[in-house]
Amino acid sequence: MTAASLRTPPLARVYLAAGLTAIGVYFLLPWNSTAQSVLYDLIGISSAVAILVGTRRHRPALSVPWYLFAAGMLAFSVGDILFNSYARIWHRDPPVPSVADVFYLGGYPLLAIGLVLLVLRMLSKDRRVGLIDAALLTVAFCVCHWIFVMHPILAGSSDQVGKLVALSYPAMDVVLLAALVFLALTPARRTVSYRYLSASVVLLLVVDEVYSISPERFAGTSWLDAGWLLSYVLWGAAALSPSMRDLSEPKPVRGSRLTAMRLVMLWLAIGTVPAVLIVERLAHRRIDAVALAIGSSALSGLVLLRLAGLVQSFDRLRRDERAARSEAQSAQKKLLAQNEQLLEADRLKDEFVALISHDLRTPLTSIMGYLELILDDDNLTEEQRGFLSVADRNADRLLRLVNDLLFVARFEAGQLELHPTELDLAAVVRQSVEEAEPRATAGGIQLTCDAGAVSAVQADKGRMFQLVDNLVSNAIKFTPAGGDVRVSVTPVNGVVRLEVADTGIGIEPQEQQRLFERFFRASTASEHQIPGTGLGLYITRAIVEAHGGSIAVRSDLGEGTSFSVELPARSTT
Repeated sequence: MTAASLRTPPLARVYLAAGLTAIGVYFLLPWNSTAQSVLYDLIGISSAVAILVGTRRHRPALSVPWYLFAAGMLAFSVGDILFNSYARIWHRDPPVPSVADVFYLGGYPLLAIGLVLLVLRMLSKDRRVGLIDAALLTVAFCVCHWIFVMHPILAGSSDQVGKLVALSYPAMDVVLLAALVFLALTPARRTVSYRYLSASVVLLLVVDEVYSISPERFAGTSWLDAGWLLSYVLWGAAALSPSMRDLSEPKPVRGSRLTAMRLVMLWLAIGTVPAVLIVERLAHRRIDAVALAIGSSALSGLVLLRLAGLVQSFDRLRRDERAARSEAQSAQKKLLAQNEQLLEADRLKDEFVALISHDLRTPLTSIMGYLELILDDDNLTEEQRGFLSVADRNADRLLRLVNDLLFVARFEAGQLELHPTELDLAAVVRQSVEEAEPRATAGGIQLTCDAGAVSAVQADKGRMFQLVDNLVSNAIKFTPAGGDVRVSVTPVNGVVRLEVADTGIGIEPQEQQRLFERFFRASTASEHQIPGTGLGLYITRAIVEAHGGSIAVRSDLGEGTSFSVELPARSTT
């Protein structure tokens, strides 16, 4: 939006200001003059034009109602022109009925049909409650309308045609009111266009009712003209407002909710008949018992329907709430039972792994001891020594696996024992790299170490060797021949950082967050058929966190991986 558009007032406000100015000029002109009549007709025609302009400009999803509004306003304007022509051109009062009445009465259905189309467009699937609420106010209005407006007309002149025409106007007002009340029960009432539209309809109804009570008495009343003219202008402003598009969009209507507005409507409906009785009594009018009885019965029936709908809605909500609560309780019980089963299964699994691992270590240690003694015998042939070496390597591999399983079981059970001492991590790293050098050389990998003097750390020496061995062996295992593995130890901001970087196969980005989970193996390891259990990094993280440190990984697929471990340095003060 540009600065110029921000400075430009909305078209609806411009038209409203121009219309109010024109109405002011109307009352400044000589009364019953030709200029005054022409200005009156121009204001009515401008309303129809404004509605057409607004519809073409804003292009609502449903434009038919607005074209009907424009046609209705135009019909009213033609009726005004014809009505004024009797006095200005033919110099006589208009007959009853007249041609002007045809256009006046033809405009009301057009407006009513347009409002009904908007209402049907705005409603959700649940229309029953909205219909009842709208019918309550409409019936209450009809009771008052019949007693104070329509019944006196019937009891008046003996001219049947004149009575029919006179009754047609208040009857059309009832249709307009019903559509407006129904529209008020939708979310459309929050829009500016609806406020203009409702104000226009209300003004039209008020001045029509006042005029219908006694046309002779109010024929020359200037403030009635103000009401009709302002109704024209407000209807045009409603079409020019951009919010008129919202009146054509379907919205969900929570009809079952008894809001403050609906409570007021119920109160007005219930109090209509008693209020009419009081007014008739105070005015010494004859009480129309039949009309009041019919109206009271209709209102009572609608109120009962509304209350029945509320009770049904409440019962439905209560049933749904009970069902939801029962389902939640049942699900909670099942979840608790399943959690207990899972915890028990996990505990039994850890106990089983710890027991088996502990029981396997004793025979494996014995086997490895005897294999070592046999391998020291100089009388073995080369073939025998080769067979025994294979058995020794696999026994050593099996012992490492058993030790890993036993470590995991103890760690999960909270039984990990640490014996921290003041330790030179650089020395541990140098020794571990030196021991791994033969494996790196056999795999065609260049292994380098940069471990200068750093501050001491408070750590378990055996666990530190296990940590460094896991990282270095992993780097060698996942780096193809011709690659590099770099190990470094450096002091950084009060911590000692150990970094092991390789130029190996790398890890998928989406798998890096799962590397430290138990038994997780990266897809690249499976694709390259690299053996492993998925426990090394889990154990490494457990050791790091047990010493108050942290571990992080950076990896690029096909380019290499870097593990960084930070351990708190021991204070020298």
